[in-house]
Amino acid sequence: MSNFNKKLFKRLKLNHAYGQLIALIFVPIMILACVGTALVLSETSAAAKSKQRFQAIAILSRYQYTAEQLTAVMEKSPLQHTKAENILQKIFNEKHLLSAAILDGNNVNHLSVGYQNQREWPKIPKTGTFFGPIHNKYNNIYGIKLNPINNAQNMWLVIELDNQPLEISHYRVMIVLITTALLTLLLLLLCLNFYSRRWIAPMYEIRMQLQRLNADTLDQHMVINSTGELRLLQRDIANVVKRLHFSFLELKEHTEQTEDDLRRTLDTLEVQNITYKQARDQAISSNQAKSVFLANISHELRTPLNSIDGFIHLMLRQDNLSNDQSLYLQTIRKSSAHLLALINDVLDFSKIDAGKLELETAPFDLEEAIFDVMDMLSPLAAQKHIEMAFYFADNVPKHVIGDALRFKQVLTNLISNAIKFTPDGEIIVRARMEHDDIGQCLLHFSVQDSGIGLSGTDRKKLFESFSQGDASVTRQFGGTGLGLAISKQLVHLMHGQIGFEDNQERAPTEKGSTFWFTAMLTTNENEEIIHPSFRDLNVVSFLAHPATANVLRHYLENYQVQHTEAQSILDLFSRLNSLEKNIENTWLIVDHSGDTEALLKEIRGRYQGHLAVYGYQMSLDPNMLNEYMARPLYQPLSRSSVIQLLSNKPIFEQEQHKDFKGQDLHILAVDDHLPNLIVLEALLGELNVKTTKAQSGQEALTIIQQAVEQGSKPFDLIFMDIQMPVMSGIDTTRAIRSLESTLDGMRMPIIALTAHALADEKQKLLKVGMDDYVTKPIQIEQIIQILTNWTSDKFIQHQTPVENTIYIEAFDTDILDWKQSLALAANKEDLAQDLLKMLVDSFPTELDEISQLIELEDFPQLEHVLHRLYGATRYVGTPKLQRVTGDFEQFISTLRKERRKADEAFIQDVMQRLDDLQLVIHEVETAAQQILVN
Repeated sequence: MSNFNKKLFKRLKLNHAYGQLIALIFVPIMILACVGTALVLSETSAAAKSKQRFQAIAILSRYQYTAEQLTAVMEKSPLQHTKAENILQKIFNEKHLLSAAILDGNNVNHLSVGYQNQREWPKIPKTGTFFGPIHNKYNNIYGIKLNPINNAQNMWLVIELDNQPLEISHYRVMIVLITTALLTLLLLLLCLNFYSRRWIAPMYEIRMQLQRLNADTLDQHMVINSTGELRLLQRDIANVVKRLHFSFLELKEHTEQTEDDLRRTLDTLEVQNITYKQARDQAISSNQAKSVFLANISHELRTPLNSIDGFIHLMLRQDNLSNDQSLYLQTIRKSSAHLLALINDVLDFSKIDAGKLELETAPFDLEEAIFDVMDMLSPLAAQKHIEMAFYFADNVPKHVIGDALRFKQVLTNLISNAIKFTPDGEIIVRARMEHDDIGQCLLHFSVQDSGIGLSGTDRKKLFESFSQGDASVTRQFGGTGLGLAISKQLVHLMHGQIGFEDNQERAPTEKGSTFWFTAMLTTNENEEIIHPSFRDLNVVSFLAHPATANVLRHYLENYQVQHTEAQSILDLFSRLNSLEKNIENTWLIVDHSGDTEALLKEIRGRYQGHLAVYGYQMSLDPNMLNEYMARPLYQPLSRSSVIQLLSNKPIFEQEQHKDFKGQDLHILAVDDHLPNLIVLEALLGELNVKTTKAQSGQEALTIIQQAVEQGSKPFDLIFMDIQMPVMSGIDTTRAIRSLESTLDGMRMPIIALTAHALADEKQKLLKVGMDDYVTKPIQIEQIIQILTNWTSDKFIQHQTPVENTIYIEAFDTDILDWKQSLALAANKEDLAQDLLKMLVDSFPTELDEISQLIELEDFPQLEHVLHRLYGATRYVGTPKLQRVTGDFEQFISTLRKERRKADEAFIQDVMQRLDDLQLVIHEVETAAQQILVN
C-alpha cells in the first residue's frame, strides 16, 4: 500500500474529520436510497400486478357469457367440441394471453386453447366467484365462475396471463433508480471534493504545521490556502504562536538573567561558605579555648578551695576550740562550700552545653536519696522557720537504677530555690508514680512552696541560663541563675520533663508555686515493699503542721499502729489524763513550737511513758530533751526515723569507726601547691599512712628513680596533681609508666588529683596510664575509698564487726563476682544482697516463661524476656550469666532480622542454649547461697 493510500485510509477513519464527513453524508443517503428503492419497487410491482388483475377481470367478464353458451352446447352435443374450441380461440385477441380453458369444479378440463392447452391446471377454489392470481413458475392464472344453464354443474373459465410485462416494468424502474443513484453519487463526490479542498485539506495542513512547531520555528509564518472561517482560525492560531514566540523570548531572556544571577549567587555562597567555615573553625577553636579556660580556672579555684577545706577539716577535729572559733570555722567552711557549688554550676552548664555530660547508671535507694536532700537543706529551712514534709506514694519503688547524683542535683536545686524564695510557711515534696512499664517507670516529683510566687514575665524566662526571674533577685537571694537551666537539661537526659504551676491557679487562697519534674528510672519488677507491723503500739500525736500530720498518719496506718491525734494542747492534755502514767506500749509525739520546755514540763506532770519531740535538729536542745527524758524526731519526717522511734532503737547508733592502718603502706603525693600537700599529708597521717611529698613532676620522677636505684620498696600508690608547671601530671605519668616498663612486674597505681570536671577528662586521664580520678577538694572518705580499692592487698580495716562481714568460699568469679556486685551497688552490702536476691528469686519465673515461649515459638516475646534478664544481670556481678544471656538474646534477634524459619535444627540450637542458660543459673544460685545465707 502506497503512502498516499495509507494517508487516505487514515483520513477515512471515523476519528478524522474527513471520515466523519463521509459518514455523515453517505450513511443517511444510502439509508434513504435503500428505503426509497424498496418502496418504489414495491409500489411499481403492486401497480403492475393490479393492472394485470384488472386486465384479467376484464377479459373474463367479456368472455364469461360466451363460455357459458359453449358449456351449454357441449353438454347437449359433445360433437360440437371442435366448433366450441374455434369459438374460444377468439379470446387470443387479448394481449398477453397465453392460454384459456373451461374447467368443472373437480378441476376437469372440458375445453382449452393456447400454449400448453393440455397442461395440468391448478386446483380451483370451492367457494367464491373469482380467483387469482395463482402463480406458477412464469405466469399468473385467473378464473371466474360460470353461471350454470339448465341445472348444469358448476364450470369455471380460466385464463393464463404472461408475466413478462411485469418483469419489464420492474427492470425499467431498476434502471431508472440505478441511474438516479449514480448521478447522485457523482454529485456527492463532487461536493466532497469541494469540501475537502476548502475545509479538510487546510485543517490537515494547519495540524501538520502545528506539529512541526518548536522553539526554533515559532517565528515562522503559516502559509496555508484557506478561506472563510478557516482563514480566521489560521489567523488566530498565527497570533497565538506569535505571542508564544514573544513569551518564549522573554522567558529565555529571564532564564538567562536568572542563570546569571544564580551563578553570581553561587559564587557569593561559595565565598560565604568559606567565611562560615573559617568562622566555624574559629568558633570551635574558641569553644576549645573556653573548655581549656574552664579547666584551668576550675583548677585555679579548686586548688585553694582544697587547701581551705582540708585545713578547716583538720582544725575542726581539734578539741580545744572555743565556741566562737568553731562558729568561725563553720562559717568559712559554708562559704567555701557555697563557692564550690557556684563553680560546679558553671562547670555543669559548660558540660551540658558541650554535650559531654553523661548520666551514670547504678542502683540507689530513691526514698533515701530524697530524704538526704531534704535533711541536707533542713538547716536552711529551720533558720527561716519553714515547715517541710515529704510524701512518698506507696506504689513508688524504693530501689531504682539511675544517676543518683544528678537526681539529687535536680531535687536539691528545686528545694533550695523553694527555701530561698519562701520567707515563711511550708515546703512539701511529693513523689508519685505516673506511668509503670515492664522494668521501667516514669516518676513524678514536685516541690510545693508558699513563697513569693512568679509573675507572668518571670515565667517566660525562668528556665533560661543566668536567669532568676526578677533581675533584683540575684542580688537579694544570690546564686548564678544556672540552677534551673542545668536542671532542665538533666531532666531531659533522664527522659523526663520539668515545669511549674502557680498555686493560685489551683486554689485562689493559696500562694507560692509548685515546681515539678519527671524522670524515667529502671526498676526491679519483683521488688516487694514490706512494712513492719507495730499493731501492739499506741501513738498519741499533736503536730501543728497539717502536712506532717498527714505523713505521720499514713506511716502509722501502714505499720498497723493505733493512732490518736490531738487537735489542740488542751485536747492533748485531756487525752493524757485518760492514759496511765507508765505505759510501755504508748508513744507520745508532740510538736516543737512555742515554749517547748514548758510543754514538756506540763506533759511529764501527766504522763511518764515514751515521749518524742518533733522538730529540726538545730532547734532541739539535747540537754532539755535529756532532762525530760524525751527523744528527738527530726524534721522532715522520714519512714526510717518513725520505724526507729517505734522500735525504740538508739537515735545515733555508735558508728563502728574504721581504724585504717597501713602495713608498710607508702604513698607519694605530688602537687605544686604546698597547702594541698600539707592537707593531703595530714589526712593520710590520720589513717597512719606514710607519705612522701613532691612539689613537681620532676621531683616525683627523681624520687622514684632514686628508690628504684637504691632497690628500696616502691610506692604503693601515687596521688598526682594534673596541672603543674614545667612537667604536668600527664607527662609525669607517661614518664613513670615508661620507667616501669624497664622493671619486671612493677606498676604503681596513679590517682589523678584534678579540678578538670569536664566529661571527657576521665577517659583522657585513663588513656595516658592513670588508674583512677578524684576531683578536688578531696575528702577523707574519698581517700579511704581509693586506698581500699587500689591497695586492698596491704591496706586492712581493723575492728570490723564479724557479724557484718560476708565470708565467701572460693569459687569462680566468672560465676559470681562479689566485688563487682558491691561496686555496682555503690559498696553497700545490703543493697548488693537485695539485688542478688531479686535476681535469684526471678530465675524460676523467667525460666518457665522462656520455656513456654520456645514451645509456642513466640520469638519476639522471647527476645523481650531475654533482654529483661540480661538487663537484670548488669547490676549484679554475674559475668558468665550476663554473657550467656546476651548471646542468647543476640541469637534470637538475628533470627528475627533474617526471618529464618524455625526448623528442627534451629529449635535444637535454641534448646541447647536454654540448657546452657539453666546450667549457668544453677551455678549462680549455688554461689549466691553462700552470700544470702550469711
